[in-house]
Amino acid sequence: MRVKLQPSTIAGNICAPASKSSMQRACAAALVRKGVSIIRNPGRSNDDQAALEIIRALGAEIKSLSDGSIEVNSENFLSTSREYLTDAVNCGEAGLGIRMFTPIVALNESEITINGEGSLLSRPMDFFDEILPQLGVAISSNNGKLPLKVKGPLQPKTIEIDGSLSSQFLTGLLLAYAALDAKDVAIKVKDLKSKPYIDLTLQVMENFLLKVPENRDYKEFYFEETPLASAPGFVDYTVEGDWSGGAFLLVAGAVAGSITVTGLDIASAQADKKILDALASAGCNLSVTENEISVSASKEGMRAFRIDATDCPDLFPPLAALAAYCKGTTTIKAFTG
Repeated sequence: MRVKLQPSTIAGNICAPASKSSMQRACAAALVRKGVSIIRNPGRSNDDQAALEIIRALGAEIKSLSDGSIEVNSENFLSTSREYLTDAVNCGEAGLGIRMFTPIVALNESEITINGEGSLLSRPMDFFDEILPQLGVAISSNNGKLPLKVKGPLQPKTIEIDGSLSSQFLTGLLLAYAALDAKDVAIKVKDLKSKPYIDLTLQVMENFLLKVPENRDYKEFYFEETPLASAPGFVDYTVEGDWSGGAFLLVAGAVAGSITVTGLDIASAQADKKILDALASAGCNLSVTENEISVSASKEGMRAFRIDATDCPDLFPPLAALAAYCKGTTTIKAFTG
């Protein structure tokens, strides 16, 4: 069988997909704030659906609205009523989901089994075996892998964690501490990677009126002694467009014609927003406004660029595609562990 491929051109407008990072954090925040939240522009990916099923299993009531938004009522989170108790949750194949929701599941007094599917079953979960017992949580695992069994309630204390593995563990702890309105305790972090994703976590916590810790240069996150003031019972949150998925669209415009992408927040804390730096450095035609980003191929051709992608590893595929069309040697820096 022979297949012949030929370059083509593209043109038009397209809206970036919803961010899984933003959507899953929004689901977790809507759960732990214990109130009514509206989530607009909700993601529809498998990971997003897994997050919704987890918070439903933990007591949230979820209603689809006529405009496509989702209403989450989490008043029954941590309820001891048999009606709202669960004995198991499934994270699907979501790496963020398992790391973020495990500390939140551990807020419950009853034992809950946490499982997953596919590649998630082979990923190491030793982090929880080490950290959660320090917070009063009983945990057992399958030799450091799924399924996990956790029994709380988690008790917030000042601890130190290794941030070189993933920032997603820290996200779960921050949300769990916020759920308990933790006071005068800190999460100390060694060698934190993917700092922009923690910025996104703190941003979502603020949007959902949760207690936000003081960020002390990403080395310590301190929850002050003052209790959280009474917050309004209603939150309205719009899930950001996904800069990771949007990057592929933008690069397509740079190498194959002209494209305008909407739905991407220029003020976002998402690390993958760095694709704009690469496009600018490569010399493509780039126009950025508050509501849309337009990219087109340069008639003079594009030049090689240098970029540090340590905090945005998901950008490697579109960066590599962009580099293939640039004259010269492109350097993409990465964290190698």
